[in-house]
Amino acid sequence: MSETDDRDPGIDEPSVEAPEADAAEQRAVLDEEEGPREWFAQIPDLANEADVVDQLYEVPLDEDDYR
Repeated sequence: MSETDDRDPGIDEPSVEAPEADAAEQRAVLDEEEGPREWFAQIPDLANEADVVDQLYEVPLDEDDYR
């Protein structure tokens, strides 16, 4: 038996040590319109995580690039 066995599983209390911003983000309700991301299914299992994240960034075109 551990210390957390007697706690009610429905209670979501942030840890005293958790940063406020992290705790608030974890308690935030997800947008109902936000569904599963289809692009994630297209990523190969062997892809490097850093490369995948790098590919997600969209680089805006400058005026010089547009010409």
